[in-house]
Parts: sequence; structure tokens; C-alpha cells
Amino acid sequence: MMYLLVMCPFMLPNGIGETRVRDTCAELHGFCKERISIKNESQACSKLNAVKTKIPPSKVKGDRSKSVLFDACSLAKSLQSLKSPPMKETKWKLVLQVWVEMLSHVACQCGWTDHAQQLRRGGELLTHVWLLMAHFGIIQQFQISEGNAKVKLNWQ
Repeated sequence: MMYLLVMCPFMLPNGIGETRVRDTCAELHGFCKERISIKNESQACSKLNAVKTKIPPSKVKGDRSKSVLFDACSLAKSLQSLKSPPMKETKWKLVLQVWVEMLSHVACQCGWTDHAQQLRRGGELLTHVWLLMAHFGIIQQFQISEGNAKVKLNWQ
């Protein structure tokens, strides 16, 4: 998903690249700048892991920030708490399900013209996911006509 953010932001839903990523990068930059003791990635991870996540950011900042850094810290802590062997397997199943759900959602949100452009270049994973979903009839952009069972595009 980060690859898409950097290399193909036009394939993502409106507002994701422009707002959330910009605000999150700015917040992370400020976080690291305030903590001058951070010298490497390991120290940055330790400091982010130490962030207190009991108070939701909406209570601290209100609606003005669209950063997801706090939510990422909270999610990372929740996933790290699943350490025992049976829970570890559950953790990776959860990560897999969320990733597949995000990929499917983004594939459906991207316009067909963007997918067509990507196919001309060999296609992105997102475009191949979209084609598979279309083939199996699980995309909202496609609807099956009642009478003759043809698939037609819903252009709106």
C-alpha cells in the first residue's frame, strides 16, 4: 500500500495521499525532531512504542489533524500483545485479513480508466486484484443484468 502511495497515488481514494500521508509524515517528522536522542530506526521504534495510547487523539487535537500515527502506534501495541503461539497465528491471520480487505477496497475505489492505464504498462497488483474481483462478480462497479446475464459497467 505504501508503494501505491508513493508511485501511483492516483489509484487510491481521493484524500488519502494528499491529506493523511502528508499529516502523518509531518507528525512523525515533528515527533523525531522533538526527541533529539533518536539516532536510528530501532530507537525511533522504541520511542513510538512508548507513546501512551489511552487517550484518543480526537480528544487531544480534535478534528484538525488527519494523521494516523497515533492509530498506528495503538495498532502496533495491540498486535505486539499477541505473543503466545496460538495468539501469534491469530495475529498473522488478522493482519492478512485486514490487508486483503484494504487491497480489495482500494481496487474497487480506483477508476476503471486508471486500471486500464496500468494494464498498458503491465499492470499493478491492484489492477490484477480488480480484474479477478470483476471476473468473480464481486465488484460494485459491475452489475449483472437480470434478463440476459451480461456483465455491464456502471459508469457512475
